[in-house]
Amino acid sequence: MSDFEVFGLPVSLGTMIYQAILFTLLVLVLKKFFLKRIVNVMENRRKAIEEQLELAESYKAEAERKLFEQQELLKQAEHEAKHLVSYGRQEAAQIIKAAKKDAMLIRSEAYTNKDRKERGAS
Repeated sequence: MSDFEVFGLPVSLGTMIYQAILFTLLVLVLKKFFLKRIVNVMENRRKAIEEQLELAESYKAEAERKLFEQQELLKQAEHEAKHLVSYGRQEAAQIIKAAKKDAMLIRSEAYTNKDRKERGAS
């Protein structure tokens, strides 16, 4: 019944040739009808992946550029804030100095008026 044995299993030469012919026919049919479609689908997928990678790289570069711009704007804002605080302190010091001067002037005028009233009353 079997022509020979392989690893203790009976193998028929006719069945082996029949299966080889069927496998070859299957491969040829698949190649003729489906191989081009499969290759096209894989090529389209490869192109789509490449485009997505390029798009991701461009977004990454844009994000890095915007991050740098934001850091520069933040540094500029910090510098302006320090300048405004410094200017505000100077302005406050001038206002306090002027207020003290005005208070001293009002105080001295009040003493002068008080002295005049006391002299005029005597």
